[in-house]
Amino acid sequence: MVVKISIKNILLTFDIEEFDLPLELGKDISENEQFEISKGGTEEVLELLYKNNLRSTFFLSAKFSKLYPNLIRKISKQHEIGLHCLEHKDNYSKMNEEEAIERIKNGKNIIEKIIDKKIIGFRAPRCQPPNYNVLNKSGILYDSSLNPIYIPGRYNNFFSQRTVFSENNVQILPISVSPILRLPLFWIAFRNFPLLYSKYITNRCNNYACLVFHSWEFVNIEKFDLPRFIKRNTGEKLNLKLNNYINWCIKNNFEFKTVSDYLITS
Repeated sequence: MVVKISIKNILLTFDIEEFDLPLELGKDISENEQFEISKGGTEEVLELLYKNNLRSTFFLSAKFSKLYPNLIRKISKQHEIGLHCLEHKDNYSKMNEEEAIERIKNGKNIIEKIIDKKIIGFRAPRCQPPNYNVLNKSGILYDSSLNPIYIPGRYNNFFSQRTVFSENNVQILPISVSPILRLPLFWIAFRNFPLLYSKYITNRCNNYACLVFHSWEFVNIEKFDLPRFIKRNTGEKLNLKLNNYINWCIKNNFEFKTVSDYLITS
């Protein structure tokens, strides 16, 4: 049995991008299929949020947004829009400052023209952002790229701060992990561990629990030659699991907020 220890703010966040993960792992996938999988998953996410009357934060690829502007406008009517990238293959942490600023500003401007709203939030592809000075110069007010754990081959943020802080006039809202052991709550953990695990980590978080998903996870990708932990419990299985998590949060009087709403009120 999970015991609720304090009121939490639940921040459901979704990275909407071209499904290029197979390419990262040396597998073939057409660009058309990359986009169609992510589009289908995005529609599933929107339906799930609609039926639960929830608002969330979506971090968008500008390349994806240009292809589906009507879908992006639909998201923007109900939810918060942040920038994910110009293209999902971008690695801003390895670019020089000028290139990173140019590409981030370009992506931001593309999406802002589609939704006719200002974008203030950012999450980098693969959670590998540029330095915060770059984000400040790009007009970004908050960043939610920091995953304060150690992932071999990706990053070592195990000793990074796990609650909100500011640097170079940018507010940093880390993705949620448990204290001390830094047990993760992000997409891989949510899908591969029992729901009881995610409930436990949620209760161990301070003030907020920020969860991260990708739209492509809401499509069954079992047919792809990918590691089991990446494609396990995708599609309808994830939809049902997240819906059960949402119902548990509502039952326990947790509040669902967008990232910007949480930062304003916290």
